[in-house]
Amino acid sequence: MSGSNVNQLEVLAQIGDLDVRLDQISHHVGHLPEREIRAGIEAELQALASEARALDGQIADLERQQRRHEDEVALIEAKRAHNSERLYESHLTSPKEAEALTAEAASLGRRQTEIEDQILDLMEQLEPLGEARAGLGQRQSAAAERIEAVDAAIGEAESEAGRERDEVLGQRATLAAMADPGHVSVYEARRAEARGAPVLGRLIGTTCSACHLEVPSVDYERITRLDPDELAECPQCGALLVR
Repeated sequence: MSGSNVNQLEVLAQIGDLDVRLDQISHHVGHLPEREIRAGIEAELQALASEARALDGQIADLERQQRRHEDEVALIEAKRAHNSERLYESHLTSPKEAEALTAEAASLGRRQTEIEDQILDLMEQLEPLGEARAGLGQRQSAAAERIEAVDAAIGEAESEAGRERDEVLGQRATLAAMADPGHVSVYEARRAEARGAPVLGRLIGTTCSACHLEVPSVDYERITRLDPDELAECPQCGALLVR
C-alpha cells in the first residue's frame, strides 16, 4: 500500500525505469553477437554438409563400380581355375577341346587384366576423394566445436542476464508494493498498448522527457497545479508525466 510520505509518481517512474532495464536485458540477450556468430557457423556447417553429400555420392558410385569389377574378377578367376582343372584332367584327350580351353583361358586372362586395370583406375580416383572427405570431416568437427564454444558463451550470457533480471524483478516487486495500485494499473495498461513506446516521462522544466517537446504554457500551469500524486499526461505525446 502507498504511504502518505511517498511520492507516488516518483515510485511509478522508478518502476518504469526498471521496466526499461528489463526490456534492455531481453534485447541484449536476444541480440548477443554470439548469436550472429552461431548463425554464421550453422551456415558453414550446412555448406559443408552439402559438400559432404556430394563427395559421399561420388565415392559411393566409384566404390560400387569397384565392387562390381572385383566381383567380375572373382568370377573370372573361378572360371579360369575350373578350366585349368579340366585342361589337366587325365581323361581329357580331345586336342580341340584342349585348344578351346587354352584359348578361353587366354581370353579370360586378358579380360581379367583389363578389369584389374579399371579397378586400379577407380582406386586412383577414390584416393583424392577420400582425402578430401577426411579433410571435410575435420572441418565439420572443428565447426561443431566452435558451435559448442559459442553455445557455452550464449548460455553464460543468458545465465548472467537471468540473474540480473531476477534482481530487477525483485526491486520492481518492492516498488510495486509501495505504489498506488490504480497508478500501476493505468501504467501497465498503457505499456501493453504502447508496444515499446515510452509511456512515462519526466517534466524537466517545461519539456517532456518522453517526446522531448515543450509543454504549452497553459497545459504546464494546469499540470503544476495538480495534486503531487495525481496522474497527468503530456499533451504532446500522451505519456504519463512525473513532476
